[in-house]
Amino acid sequence: MSREWTIGGDFVVRHAGMPFDWLEALGAPDGPLAAARELLDAEDALRTAAGTGFGRLARAVESCEPERLPSVPAALRTAADRWRGAAHRYRDLYEGADADATKELRVVLERPRVAEAVLLSNPDAYRNMLRPLLTADGPLNSRRRRARRQLYTYVQRFCAKNETVSFFGPMAYGTLAETGTEAEAEADTGPGPGPGTGTGTGTGTDGSVDVTTSLRTDLPRRRKVFLSHWAGRALARAVARDGALLPDLVFHRARPGGPDGPPPELPEGTAPELTRAAGAAYGRLGADGATLRGLVRATGLPARDLARGLRLLLSAGAADVRLGGGPYDLEPLRTLRGQLAELPPSGAREVWLERIAGLEACRAELEAGPLDSGPGPRAERIAALEAAFTAATGESARRAAGATYADRAVFYEEGASPFALRVGTAAARHWHERLRAVLEVCVAHGAATQRAATDAVRAALGDTGPLSLTAYAARAAEAFPAPGSAFAVPYAPTYPVADAAAGLARLGAAARRVTGDHYALVDLCVKASGPAELEGAALVVARVHHHLLVPGWLGTMHSGPRPFGADAERWVAEQDGRLVGFDFGRRNKGYYRFPGREVALRPGSWADAERAPWRPEDVTVTVGPGTDGPASDGPAGGGPARSGPAVDGRAVGDGRRAEVRMSGPAGEPVSAYLPLNDFVKYAPFAALSHPQVAHPAFVPGDGEPADGGTVSGGTVSGEAASRSTASESATPGEAASRGATAESTAPESATPEVAAPESTAPGITTSGITAPEGVIPEVPEVTVDGVVLQRARWTLDTGRLGLPAPHARFLELRRIARRTGQRFLFCRSPRERKPYLVDLASPLAADLVAHVARDAGRLTAEAMSPGPDELWLRDAEGRRYTCELRMQVVGREVTG
Repeated sequence: MSREWTIGGDFVVRHAGMPFDWLEALGAPDGPLAAARELLDAEDALRTAAGTGFGRLARAVESCEPERLPSVPAALRTAADRWRGAAHRYRDLYEGADADATKELRVVLERPRVAEAVLLSNPDAYRNMLRPLLTADGPLNSRRRRARRQLYTYVQRFCAKNETVSFFGPMAYGTLAETGTEAEAEADTGPGPGPGTGTGTGTGTDGSVDVTTSLRTDLPRRRKVFLSHWAGRALARAVARDGALLPDLVFHRARPGGPDGPPPELPEGTAPELTRAAGAAYGRLGADGATLRGLVRATGLPARDLARGLRLLLSAGAADVRLGGGPYDLEPLRTLRGQLAELPPSGAREVWLERIAGLEACRAELEAGPLDSGPGPRAERIAALEAAFTAATGESARRAAGATYADRAVFYEEGASPFALRVGTAAARHWHERLRAVLEVCVAHGAATQRAATDAVRAALGDTGPLSLTAYAARAAEAFPAPGSAFAVPYAPTYPVADAAAGLARLGAAARRVTGDHYALVDLCVKASGPAELEGAALVVARVHHHLLVPGWLGTMHSGPRPFGADAERWVAEQDGRLVGFDFGRRNKGYYRFPGREVALRPGSWADAERAPWRPEDVTVTVGPGTDGPASDGPAGGGPARSGPAVDGRAVGDGRRAEVRMSGPAGEPVSAYLPLNDFVKYAPFAALSHPQVAHPAFVPGDGEPADGGTVSGGTVSGEAASRSTASESATPGEAASRGATAESTAPESATPEVAAPESTAPGITTSGITAPEGVIPEVPEVTVDGVVLQRARWTLDTGRLGLPAPHARFLELRRIARRTGQRFLFCRSPRERKPYLVDLASPLAADLVAHVARDAGRLTAEAMSPGPDELWLRDAEGRRYTCELRMQVVGREVTG
């Protein structure tokens, strides 16, 4: 069979909020770099001359301590003296370079935008690190060096990480043009031309209109400020605790259902009168809810017992008070104000209305403040909002000790990017053609991975018979660890990079046996010197995610004529109810709204009545052998009733293929849409997912079979996937059974292509690796049909990266630069959520990587690709920005 792949018409341009040029300028000058090069040449000569005797010299050489070099035989004195002299010259020049690096970093930190970004990222770092470093005199002590390292970490994040937060990670969007009529070209939903973009249209030979690629750089910068989700919930709790308001607050059932439904389970040992009061109250919480005052009149029970019964229902998740707008309310202050205004007049009501109005005034002032006003005015406005929140709730306005990437502030903000991209017709055609083979490889790997997940579930749970989704998730939680903080999929097959060409060919062939429609999000990087070169440029697929571009927080600043996520909505509608979304609720500021039927795996809310999601109890899961008999090597089918299609069946237990089936309330077969990356990788939910599309990993050694035929697990080295911290993740069993919330310097050497043996299959070609001459990566670059599927990778020695002396640490970076032929590497530690961009030519980066390497065991380094001269996204001043295009792709099965 075959699939026709289409790229969605709208996509997200994820880019760093500040120019890469600012980070690149923090590299060391030529003098120290030349001295380091001379020293490494002398080191190589000494190593060669010493041969097996180099071991006794290694410590002094690696730590660059010429005064500690042991005496050597006469035959080595020339080489040793050369090394000593080079080491002294290097250390003298390094001292000046290190001091100059601090000065240059201060220049960057004094930029109002950078200082404000540090303030918004971590107010304590702004107050206790940035301001003292800018005013300190004299050489660095240990405290100032730590502050310098931390602040440099922020700068590399602002200038090199494609994140989405505030003005230093603004939201940008693009549209994909297709050949069509002139009217269609004029009505293109993409942005119009901006200054210097040179956009336009041309007429094709068939009378159609070709749209050219254009980039706007002049869109107005603006921001939106929101009260954080957790802060809105804290405010609602504070209102509910006010005894003067309690009699008139409206309570609802937390899940939709009729009054004759089973009563909720209360804690063992609940007093009989409270059990009776809770049951009576629950039975009268109809569609419109009920107040405590009304319940007293309707039941005749004491108000005290009913109030305690309602509290039990709230604790059990069976009831919810109508305060706030539910888990997806983006304007909790406005919602609360409206709800309080509906209550009978009282002094308590007026006090709360005044408090909320004060909070809203602080939020609005923070949003309306002038851009680029610097950190001072914003710090004052932030302090006012935090003080008002604490006064209203009694809770701290910061969580997680101000940690980066945590939802730690009482507010968050998003910013609009000045960029907007319209991809022209020729580039769109080129991308469609070149991505097809990559996507088919990912289809085959996704099928093999999903099959392994299904096998793992059956091996752990056995043949279960019909279970509710609640019971299935609870049993799975006992057998499988929570998915919160792993980059890799533990059960996924991996592939030996030494046999990448043959493995890719087998995956391509296996993909033809996979049936059905598929979807994914592709993070696409394009190597070009400017937007005019996007057509025909080299492509890098940074990541393939098993998601759709559904409506959600990524569309916050979208203002196009079409609603954000329209392509996903249309495709979901085509599925005719066979795909259901697992609703895990808000994840800090992030939220995703599946545009179809959902199953609520989160705490119930009074607002659920509006969408009426299925309950986990409404959904049935069955684990057992496949219904199509013993495993075979023939084509495997797939469909919504299955965990996903198999590439080749694997005999499990009784020799038949394992299967995990899910059905809705009427017994109709359904598969799951999983909005969060954690759960896409969690085997019990992956087994229920719509057929997956996944990014394969090529690793040193034997890996696991590339044909998907006998997968039994494996490891993935250095996968670059977004994830959430463990503290932000919910255990799936809790999520279902208890409703837990889951809220421009040139390259250092030329890069000629090194050809590998070619292996071909229909739609698949491989071209080996691209690497500097003489440099052999541990994991070479892997390409499919000329598109990079995996960048070159190396493993770094964490022991030498953490040497005590700064000059020794920087020298180790220069060794790595010589080994890899790179200036910039993305380095990942198993302990860190995000990778760091390490500039191997910067003394500042030597301190950063030493910190990252501490207790890390190993670091995985990946080439920066596109490189500095391949960053096409440029502002009106010509400054470069790192970026990737997050695009939805859908593969529809073609029959006949």
